[in-house]
Amino acid sequence: MKPGIVIFCCTNAVAAPEDEVERVNAAHQAVVKFTRLPCSGRTDVLYILRAIEDGADVAIVVGCPDGGCQFLEGSRRARLRVRYANRLLAEAGVGEERVRMVTLTPDEPQGFVNALQEAIAKAHQLVSRGAA
Repeated sequence: MKPGIVIFCCTNAVAAPEDEVERVNAAHQAVVKFTRLPCSGRTDVLYILRAIEDGADVAIVVGCPDGGCQFLEGSRRARLRVRYANRLLAEAGVGEERVRMVTLTPDEPQGFVNALQEAIAKAHQLVSRGAA
């Protein structure tokens, strides 16, 4: 079974990661769904929980570094929502390690690739131990 990863990505955080998603996806045998948002602060807890409910093993929210958000507080709001989603998943017995926040700038394409590869490894681990 291929693990699933959902990525919610700020349009300002990473330049053109779609190509990297396809390349990494093909190499690691995972199903990766990618959603661009105008700001990571627009990621709602319900989006995250729905992604996990719909079969994603791991969700990643990609935002701008602190102080680098053009909407000022977007990354901070996203980080709080990621923590809350993890708490809810832990309370539900699904596991709190399923959602993570990554902050990147457009000149860090390798950081995006690294975050995606870590998420795929985590998803494979969850699938192999039957936690998915």
